[in-house]
Amino acid sequence: MSAARLIMPGLLVSLVLPVLADEFTVFSGLDYSRGRYGTPTTSETWYVPVIARYEAGPMIYKLTIPYLRITNPAVGPDGEPLPGDCGSVEKGVGDTVASAGYALLDGSRGDGLIVDLIGKIKLPTADEDNCLGTGKTDFSAQIDLAQAFGVISGFTTLGWKKFGNPSGSDFDDPIFASLGFVAGLAPGTSAGAAYDWRQSVTSDGDGIREFTLFLTQRLSPSWKVQLYALKGYSDASPDSGGGLLLSHTF
Repeated sequence: MSAARLIMPGLLVSLVLPVLADEFTVFSGLDYSRGRYGTPTTSETWYVPVIARYEAGPMIYKLTIPYLRITNPAVGPDGEPLPGDCGSVEKGVGDTVASAGYALLDGSRGDGLIVDLIGKIKLPTADEDNCLGTGKTDFSAQIDLAQAFGVISGFTTLGWKKFGNPSGSDFDDPIFASLGFVAGLAPGTSAGAAYDWRQSVTSDGDGIREFTLFLTQRLSPSWKVQLYALKGYSDASPDSGGGLLLSHTF
């Protein structure tokens, strides 16, 4: 999924709801999206992730294991064309994503600047024959930056992804970026917007272009919830979508 679909759960939580070092957080939720993706048939995707995040000093480790249910599969969660003989409804475990990040700057200098360097690997745990993934390993590297300006913080991501190529495919390796802001509305409450962009992965395909609005609420010292809604502007993005993400810190 794009960064905005799960609203960068590490960086943005740190911006508006500060966390301490050496802690373990579990996220889960539900993401729904629908679109035609350049075809005459509407495809619907239900994406249920389980995310474990561990922060130890400047290091940030994250593991995501999702469950997928897709009707009329057209593209994968990353917007890439899917191989396989797709049925009208496909469901099962999606691809596992593991990442490691280093907090180059954590805002402690007093200037409110946060800089994270992140590497990711997508492991092909999804069944490509059922159109739940490409069956190949992908790699990506990105830099996340955020700057606080009082109650408003801006954030951006710039990265590059190396796609594995399924048989008969020759995916390009795209650059991707995100830009957005988040504002504190009340103690424990914030809202913001993000725009996601990514180059196309095929010569005749579209890139990703998505706009997301989100609201984050602290429910208790250890529980937070985030709600979001999305609008896509390309054939690689859903026409619309939305969801929620619940987190618990131990």
